[in-house]
Amino acid sequence: MTIKTLADVRRGEIRLTRRDLKVLAALEKWGVLGIGQAVGLDCEGTPSKTTQVERFFNHMERADYKLGMPRRLHVLEEHGYIRGHFFLRQPKAFTLTERGFNALRDERQEYRPEVRDFVSEAIIRHELKVTGVGLVFAEVLGLAARRQHPQAVWAHAGGRRRLVVEGAADLWIDSPSQPKAVEVELTQKSKRRYAEIFESYRRRLPRNGVVLYLTGWPGGAAVILKNARDQRAPFVYACALDEFRQAAGRGAFRGAVEGRSVVLADKSESAVTGVSA
Repeated sequence: MTIKTLADVRRGEIRLTRRDLKVLAALEKWGVLGIGQAVGLDCEGTPSKTTQVERFFNHMERADYKLGMPRRLHVLEEHGYIRGHFFLRQPKAFTLTERGFNALRDERQEYRPEVRDFVSEAIIRHELKVTGVGLVFAEVLGLAARRQHPQAVWAHAGGRRRLVVEGAADLWIDSPSQPKAVEVELTQKSKRRYAEIFESYRRRLPRNGVVLYLTGWPGGAAVILKNARDQRAPFVYACALDEFRQAAGRGAFRGAVEGRSVVLADKSESAVTGVSA
């Protein structure tokens, strides 16, 4: 089934399918998508949850290029709804264009006012991993996950009021009982930098909020937790990215406080519990 948008009427362009709009909406929400991730959003070629998770981490087989989604991405790119980006030693990635953004706006009234049509080669690996984690949260676990963006806020220091840019997590999971900031950490930072980040979270985390780290280097979770203990940051939890991926998002995030962990469950509230299997 196709949907004729107001943009079609005005410009006589291609008709957008529901699948097209799902891809455009995902690009608006997550910022960037790889080909494998777009295939994962489509039911075609994803017979199991395990396979879908691998797609969300942008894994593709040669045969996948014969599926309908890669061909449709080419059509959307050709008609200016999305923009393709090529990188050395990285798969092709896509961002949303102004035309794609306007197509979504024609379909609904709620939208973000900014368009991201560029992604740096220096951060593409990290950005695709963040998208993959977000897709697992939203599409596999059914959680209310979204990208978080830096915000300008008023701060008071030395009796003066000034406007500062407050940092943002890679992802945010909304939850009435336990909101969660998520950091996808592919490389290790300095102790000083972790101290600054934890202090920032002390200021801006809501009541009962936690910070979940997904680490991409050997022993990374232990490094994060050691820094959290040194800085007395009991709200920090960590899990290896490979473990998260293999467990389809249900791996345990172990806490800086001994005996505590956070486990994300399908379409339900996460809880701080004893260390779980």
